[in-house]
Amino acid sequence: MTKNQFKKRWESNDSGGGINFDDVAECAKAWGISSFPRTSRMDVVLYKVLLGAKTVGAENFKPED
Repeated sequence: MTKNQFKKRWESNDSGGGINFDDVAECAKAWGISSFPRTSRMDVVLYKVLLGAKTVGAENFKPED
């Protein structure tokens, strides 16, 4: 899925357009965000993918370390 496709789908409704962690992990790998997204912290990977796709409200998902 391209960044634009991800953004459009994520922002399509309050439940993220049905995007699941497998979708997020595949995007993270394809976009060069993480080589091993499934073994990384899910909240961090999600946040980086949301930033990469320039989604509205991505900052709301910023993980607290």
